Amino acid sequence: MSQLLFLGTGAADWNIEDRGAGFFRRNSSCLVNGELMADCGDHVFDYAQSHSCPGLFDGVKAVLISHTHGDHFSPDSVRRIAASHPITVGGCEAVIRAVGPHENITFVPFSPFKEALIGAYRVMPVLANHHTVISGDDAAFHYVITCPDGKKLFYGLDGAWFLRPSWEEMKKHRFDAMIFDCTVGDSDDWRIFEHNTVPMLRMMIPEIKRTGMATDETKLIASHLARTLHVNHEHTLPSLRPLA
Repeated sequence: MSQLLFLGTGAADWNIEDRGAGFFRRNSSCLVNGELMADCGDHVFDYAQSHSCPGLFDGVKAVLISHTHGDHFSPDSVRRIAASHPITVGGCEAVIRAVGPHENITFVPFSPFKEALIGAYRVMPVLANHHTVISGDDAAFHYVITCPDGKKLFYGLDGAWFLRPSWEEMKKHRFDAMIFDCTVGDSDDWRIFEHNTVPMLRMMIPEIKRTGMATDETKLIASHLARTLHVNHEHTLPSLRPLA
């Protein structure tokens, strides 16, 4: 990838009100090349403030929303980014309705397995195995993102395993970086039915490599780690390092 900046790598239980001076993940979000944001919750501005970079989002041209859950999507945050310059917002119809009309926002409604052009980026939404109950036009997506330089990124947060149609689409691509949901850690918490565990990734990644979707050069990244379902960062790293 040209550049990946993670604004947060935590799940919904990282409450910004509880943040002290110590280690804090923030809700998951990332910037691609400084211009394409994947997920936009309330915590993105805390990142900019904490790192003394108030103009961090001035170059954002597009925002992709994976689904409407609050740790991934804040309509107010999207509108705040659009306050100073035009952006494109891609997501399901429920995302578009929640943001509402805005003079600086162009909306691109996504449909599963139908590639869309977002500026210079090609985005293929594939369905995520994740629960969303907001309205009949809500959906949870993972994204296959083809960058202007031809590099490919898989952004797959909030989901357990992969749905078969999504897997079949993913197999058509060779990724330079893949971001996987790893919410549940090593536990057998009920969220395994819509989120990955470390053991799930241990099973999936060899098959992902066997298909050629990923190679030894592909950056494999675990994100969306739950505060209450993982041990501390120092003990989490050794369990994840072998996955790469």
